[in-house]
Amino acid sequence: MKIIITGSTGSLGAYLTRYFAAAGHHVIACGRAAVPPAALTACAEYLQADITAPFELPDADVCIHTAARSDDKGEWEDFQMANVVGTRHVLRAAAQCGTFIHISTSAVYLPQDKLISEDIAGQQAGQALSFYGASKLASEKVVQEQASQRQCFILRPRALYGQGDKKILPRMLRLVHGRHLYRPGHLQVNVSMTHYQNLAEAICACLQSGLTGVRTYNVSDRRPYVLLDVVRAIVNGVYGRPLPERHIPAFLLKGLGYLHIGGMTPLLVRALTQDMVLDTRLIERELQFRPSRSFEEALPGIADWALKVGGPGRVKEGSAALAWEV
Repeated sequence: MKIIITGSTGSLGAYLTRYFAAAGHHVIACGRAAVPPAALTACAEYLQADITAPFELPDADVCIHTAARSDDKGEWEDFQMANVVGTRHVLRAAAQCGTFIHISTSAVYLPQDKLISEDIAGQQAGQALSFYGASKLASEKVVQEQASQRQCFILRPRALYGQGDKKILPRMLRLVHGRHLYRPGHLQVNVSMTHYQNLAEAICACLQSGLTGVRTYNVSDRRPYVLLDVVRAIVNGVYGRPLPERHIPAFLLKGLGYLHIGGMTPLLVRALTQDMVLDTRLIERELQFRPSRSFEEALPGIADWALKVGGPGRVKEGSAALAWEV
């Protein structure tokens, strides 16, 4: 198949580009960079494109839209332009594709103690969504209302991770200062996470399903994790030894988030202190999808990769180049 992937210089886009190229597909990787990484052009065709303005795409069988603004900072207009207007432009440019895969996010939900099913997005009372979550929910509405493709799938992963990650892993490693791991809150919360491979396999399940119309699915690893266990495993694996810990009380953590001190934001504080477990029964039932990769299985490779690219200090930087240094 000929597959277009937007956001190919990001961590997820880079992984999917490598994944589908290795499977023998003709991949057209799109990104904003004038000069793409050499590793990208070694396995895919590159197309420079700015999705915030109308643009054209070549004919293809599938378009996988991963490009998005996904950080915690910025004005609403910035998120709207990248995630809502950008999705509209990609959807129109990919009108000739038979299948459109829209990578959304669990940020369209608020944390809650119960399993989070697809139908509650936009229906939860209480705290407002982040600009990122609100803009991605609005981008889903664009797909639902304007898609002309025969097949459209909206996938909502949570906490994407793996080798090449320049967001989740750097955040965890930034909790280390000097010789200590500074533990924010108790971290005894249950969370879903999604390895890149599991999301790639979910995309394959979509492509093989034969289902038509617009379908929306949560995607995560096969079981949730305790966040403290994940943080300790990442930090100890990358540093090669258990680090002594110091505790940051929850009340202080919330203050740091409110004031945006030390890299903390209200959104990040929420993620560190509240359960967020996705209900994945819908994709299991409709697509017979079963994720194959677990955090425990992926950890040794992640630790080796972190050392290969320069160690914890390099990963902490979250450099854009990390996505293709695999």
